[in-house]
Amino acid sequence: MKPLIYSVEDDLDIQNVIKIALENSQFEISLFNSGISLFSAMEKEKPDLLLVDIMLPDISGLDIIRKIKKIEKFKDILIMVISAKTSEIDKVVGIDLGADDYLVKPFGVLELVSRVKALLRRKNNEVKDKDTVINGLRLDYNNYTVIYEEKSAILNKKLFSLMEYFIKNSNKLLSREELLNNVWGYDFFGETRTLDVHIKELRRKLNEVGLNKTVIETVRGVGYKLTL
Repeated sequence: MKPLIYSVEDDLDIQNVIKIALENSQFEISLFNSGISLFSAMEKEKPDLLLVDIMLPDISGLDIIRKIKKIEKFKDILIMVISAKTSEIDKVVGIDLGADDYLVKPFGVLELVSRVKALLRRKNNEVKDKDTVINGLRLDYNNYTVIYEEKSAILNKKLFSLMEYFIKNSNKLLSREELLNNVWGYDFFGETRTLDVHIKELRRKLNEVGLNKTVIETVRGVGYKLTL
């Protein structure tokens, strides 16, 4: 069965590009131009992945994400924000609400298809491991939380996967390409600011649990390293 993807976008030209690109890549795609029509369709059939624009005529894409994450039967739907909003704060807000990826307009067709495939591939390969612990820092796989000295912070799936990869490669210098390939599964490297935004958000989450030092070190021009 083909993966089912819903796209909510009020720009008809962009919708047409999304439809052609994903249908040619053997995905089933349904298009919506408003939040109301989207939720009506979701009640009838739940998609595997949702592509959502932020600026919509009736409800913002961010409000759509908020609503989805409050409904138990929809919480596991993968979400990719596709937006012309390029500021870091917009990306952070989207990710913090639970978006799994953020693609900036204008985008290339190859990058769109690659990211969609990567998200679906990661979901299919998900395995519930036992809790991972390193020097007092624990990842709770059942609740998607990071815990340190009895303080906890909830991570979305992408932040959780990123933290997991850092822990499994603790004290190892990880290039940007390695992180994108192994956490996002990208086979196309275009706009990679999404990694920087996720790193910043992950650092904020670690700060919430009491890790005030920069445990995720930036190695300029190379990548990142977890030192804990």
